[in-house]
Amino acid sequence: MARDCPRGQAAAPTGPAGGSDAAAGPSQRRDTGKGIVKGRVFILTQTEVPESTSVVGGTIYVYGFSARVLMDSGGSHSFIASRFASCLNVFPDCMPYVLDVSTTTGGSMCIDSVYRDCEISMAGITVYADLNVLPIPYFDVILGMDWLSAYRACMDCYNKTVEF
Repeated sequence: MARDCPRGQAAAPTGPAGGSDAAAGPSQRRDTGKGIVKGRVFILTQTEVPESTSVVGGTIYVYGFSARVLMDSGGSHSFIASRFASCLNVFPDCMPYVLDVSTTTGGSMCIDSVYRDCEISMAGITVYADLNVLPIPYFDVILGMDWLSAYRACMDCYNKTVEF
């Protein structure tokens, strides 16, 4: 299965161009022989975070590296930017399925690499997350509902805080 992993390749974007998403261009899905699982992500620019009512932004540490984070209650999964992940001294695993990630502009990206049990530090607490590799343009990490629910996080979108 490791030979099927397209390490070093970008996610295959599909759907219309435009918006603040990284997804653009024609359908480029490849047949990997893996099943497809649906996911979604709400990608914003950093300037859009203060106005949004469903996300909280800030800074965390991933394996000791400072990372711009978006905590997204509208996202089904958690993600790490491929450019940020390339700085880490860890390697991704291939998922046994392809994750078809829908974006806010109606496009989608197919990904199949994940960094498992990534060490994340925030407010002096160490937690862990499985982070799917995605070419995120404005943030280093997006923590979605998989992580938020696992840690029973309570988001206060008005005050832009998260407690867990």
